[in-house]
Amino acid sequence: MGGMSTTILERTDLAHSPSPAPSLPLLLTSDPVMTGASRLFAGPGLTRIAPGTYVPSQEWAEARPDLRHMTLIRAAMAKTRGDVVLLGPSAAVWLGLPLVGRLPGRVQCLRLSEARARTALLQRHRRPGLGDLLNTSGAHTSSIADTVVDLARWGGLTQGVCAMDAALASHLCTRAELNDAVDHLATGARGIRSARTAIHLTDARSESPGESLSRVRMWQATLPRPDLQHEVHIDSHTYRLDFLWPRTKVVGEFDGRIKYRKNSVGKDAEDTVLNERRRELALTRAGYDVARWTWEEVWPTDAPAMLRELARHGIHPTGVRW
Repeated sequence: MGGMSTTILERTDLAHSPSPAPSLPLLLTSDPVMTGASRLFAGPGLTRIAPGTYVPSQEWAEARPDLRHMTLIRAAMAKTRGDVVLLGPSAAVWLGLPLVGRLPGRVQCLRLSEARARTALLQRHRRPGLGDLLNTSGAHTSSIADTVVDLARWGGLTQGVCAMDAALASHLCTRAELNDAVDHLATGARGIRSARTAIHLTDARSESPGESLSRVRMWQATLPRPDLQHEVHIDSHTYRLDFLWPRTKVVGEFDGRIKYRKNSVGKDAEDTVLNERRRELALTRAGYDVARWTWEEVWPTDAPAMLRELARHGIHPTGVRW
């Protein structure tokens, strides 16, 4: 890797091994099939995403942001013969970590030498303090800890906490490794304060990016700190609660549409909604007060709709953050 002294670890050395997301079909000008096919480049069936790099237009238009970014990564690897080290959001996409917020339009990677200039596909970074690299499914990336710390530094607090929660919950890294990754950054490094705050807030008990985002918004608004994933036993059922304020018996539930998408049509979706209603009724009969909110209500800055919902149930700002 360009003379780097950094150790490269095989991904299988870690407890869990997420698989890279798929990408869209790629057509490169270096492909034999593209020889003499310049007329296709301007055709409606292909979209140019970088010089000499094309994808099917309809699939590109319909693709999720992470799928688009994975396609950029695979194109960059093809162009550079894999001679890149993925960082930050690009490493997160490759490693299968959840990303909340916008993805960059170029692949984020390590600047290996001064001789390597930027290209249309790559944005190269100097990254002092980078720890051991991972080799995952043929790509070199920053470690899990470095990756999620960089997400907090470059992408902000919510992006960092969501990824850190997932990494801790999946045993991909430890809180000590997160702190170590920050400690190895240069003094005054960009975003170091955001990274330290994200580590303070991260919690392995969070079960979805929506719950992680909700918790960040609660902290920002100085709401009382809730208990996470508290289990209550009602009749013969056990219910695990996203958030609980035990003193007032207020339950907070992130109504994530993600959990319904797997069963988005037909009887399974109806059963899922019905079970949620039965769950809420059981909690209400047991004396719990249930507040609900959706992704659309928690995503906007300051999450005013979520705060109003919680205020209706007696959860108000304290003026003091945890």
